[in-house]
Amino acid sequence: MLAAAVVAVASCSTDQPTAPAVRSAPAAAPSADLLGAVSSTLNSLVSVDGLQRSAPLAAPITVTRTIGAAGGTLAIPQAGVTVTVPQGALAQETVITMTARAGSLIAYDFAPHGITFAKPLVFTQQLRGTNASVLTAPFLRLGYYKDASLLTQTGALVSELLGGVVNLTSWSFTSVIPHFSGYIVTCGRER
Repeated sequence: MLAAAVVAVASCSTDQPTAPAVRSAPAAAPSADLLGAVSSTLNSLVSVDGLQRSAPLAAPITVTRTIGAAGGTLAIPQAGVTVTVPQGALAQETVITMTARAGSLIAYDFAPHGITFAKPLVFTQQLRGTNASVLTAPFLRLGYYKDASLLTQTGALVSELLGGVVNLTSWSFTSVIPHFSGYIVTCGRER
């Protein structure tokens, strides 16, 4: 029994959650205090496995919005992702673009590249339709990749790993985004 649990935790599973909710994320946006050690800047690139969609996206999906100091939201329902720009994150109106990458890998490209925010954005990924399980959900992280050439079909080389909160009630993962380029939802396991 213990060996089966270790194998399930070692990689993302295709099991769906069946356990009752143990911890729910609050309705308000997560803060750095809530997420604990939110960011782990790595000295070099680390290879990680990515969370996978059960049904791959046939083509990239892009949304673009102009968002100012009042904040706003970008969402791609087909990819199960929402990004909330809190009030005060941007000083002026800025055209923000989010692209869900085609295929099974849960990865997103953001623009403008290199922009940093006065307050981190709130990233939420629905876990239904992915290979996350109750056993692997605590190991989910958001990995930052500077360039799409760092992605593979099953993972990426990342330079930052960001912690997050799994809400078992809504079966979602929430993290923060302090700056832009690309992000991948990782299984939290370095290869």
